[in-house]
Amino acid sequence: MAHNHVIPKDTALAAKRGFVRTAAQSLAGTIPTAAITGAALSGTDVATVGWAVCAAALSSLLAGLASALHIVAGGIPEEYQAATSGKTGPDAT
Repeated sequence: MAHNHVIPKDTALAAKRGFVRTAAQSLAGTIPTAAITGAALSGTDVATVGWAVCAAALSSLLAGLASALHIVAGGIPEEYQAATSGKTGPDAT
């Protein structure tokens, strides 16, 4: 019995990579900023800093989700084509 997939495997792999990449980049930029801003605005209140960091983490996850859904809806971006085909190096195009 053949398995019919709603989302092709290559597209799903590219979406996963897009999610991880976007979420990681967003976390790297927002967590330090959120912690510093939360500490500065609250006078180092631990709860406020915690909420600011949680909000930054949530927004990063939502950014990653948006990236994954964009790839699923619009197809694999050209930048990810080589990564999903398994080819590397100069012959990756």
